[in-house]
Amino acid sequence: MLYKNKPIFLVSVSLNLVFIGIFSFIVFKKGGLSYLVSKVSFWQPEKQQEVSRPRKNTYQTGYHDMRKRLFEELPNSDREIIFVGDSLTDGGEWVELLGNPSIRNRGISGDTTDGVLNRLDELVESNPPKIFIMIGTNDIWNEGKSATEVAQNYKGILERIKQQTPKTQVFVQSVLPVNNKQYQIKVDNNELMALNRQLQELANQFSFQYIDLYSSFINEENQLNSDYTLDGVHLNGQGYLLWKKGIENYVNIESKKN
Repeated sequence: MLYKNKPIFLVSVSLNLVFIGIFSFIVFKKGGLSYLVSKVSFWQPEKQQEVSRPRKNTYQTGYHDMRKRLFEELPNSDREIIFVGDSLTDGGEWVELLGNPSIRNRGISGDTTDGVLNRLDELVESNPPKIFIMIGTNDIWNEGKSATEVAQNYKGILERIKQQTPKTQVFVQSVLPVNNKQYQIKVDNNELMALNRQLQELANQFSFQYIDLYSSFINEENQLNSDYTLDGVHLNGQGYLLWKKGIENYVNIESKKN
């Protein structure tokens, strides 16, 4: 019996080897093991990906710790203009965009209001003339916080800045919209707008400057304009140029700090 089926067996083995060879070649051309890992992650059911939300302290990553430790070692100056935020701030080449060598980019991808509170001492250590803040989207997206919960943390940030470096001018930037119609973004722009309203109230309460960037980035459907984004959240070059336009006068005007 084995002898009679041997040709079929050999053909089957040969075809399997051919398919394995083709598959291996395709995977190699696509990037090898890292490609396979990315595909396995992509194929996970959406419900399984959502099970872990809401989570706490999502800012606690190796990248966040690395950046925080780096910032702690860098020298301070008395003319620093500090940019604080998450991946949107982190991704901006602010010195070049704004032509101001005093700018210090202290954005960290994935950061939250808790993350900023955790590293705030280093941010204000130099008593900087100006601090620009944009933070809060990851609190809502990754941790499931409400706008009110985020604003409460934000208030803690502003209180500590006011106490620790009272002469610093603080610029509270609105969070930006997302585009969840063209992209699968699990964030509601209505929640982001609610957060911005509370941020504006906080800025007024502390006599800080509020900068509405949200309105400049939306389209007629209250979505992040696709002209300015790569993926519905993060910005492309045109997006950063628009952001620059919204803040450059505040950045480059002479500080009132004495």
